[in-house]
Amino acid sequence: MGLFSDLFSTKPAEEAAAAKAAGYATGNANANSALDAGLTSANGYYDQAYAPFTALSGKFGAGQDAYNDATGVNGADGLARARTTFTSLPGYQEGIDMAINKNDRLAASRGMLASGNTIADTTKLATDYASQKYNDYLGALAPNLNGAMSAATGQAGVKTAQAGTASSVAGQKANYGYNSAVGTGNANADAALAPYSASQNFWGALMGGANLLGKATGIGGWAPSGARA
Repeated sequence: MGLFSDLFSTKPAEEAAAAKAAGYATGNANANSALDAGLTSANGYYDQAYAPFTALSGKFGAGQDAYNDATGVNGADGLARARTTFTSLPGYQEGIDMAINKNDRLAASRGMLASGNTIADTTKLATDYASQKYNDYLGALAPNLNGAMSAATGQAGVKTAQAGTASSVAGQKANYGYNSAVGTGNANADAALAPYSASQNFWGALMGGANLLGKATGIGGWAPSGARA
């Protein structure tokens, strides 16, 4: 290439800008790919960690629902379900029948089986038995409350950690994208300014040549030997 074409050429700057832009794009794409792969892998582990809490939630959640039915939290329908469940528990009916039969035999031995007192005693006996057993039933259900709470806490912990990881990855991708955009923009700006830089190079070279010419002819205060009077 000639002197003037070298001085005014913007091709090197444009090629450098394109290379920088391509490098930023490749780096950003590779970073995003690595982050996506890491997030996918992390989500798999989070799912594995979440699964046991899901099983616990199903187990203790059913117990909590039964407790809420039995305590009236779920209204009349809940109480009806609780009564059905409670009275169908193994040993309940057998226990109350045994207590009543024992009382009846005692009353019969005294000749008082059909008396009003015996009937009242039988009613009270059945009521007291049911009340005691119902309290036992509530006590057996109560641990499900802590179990359900623990399961919910575990689920929340896993999801919170998973959300934090996703947020971190999103932040990193945004940062890489920003840096890539800024770097590409700067490279393109340098390419756009290349003609002005080339012009400065030309005028700098021209003025430098003029100075040398002036010195060679004495205009600049210097002349070849023998040129002075």
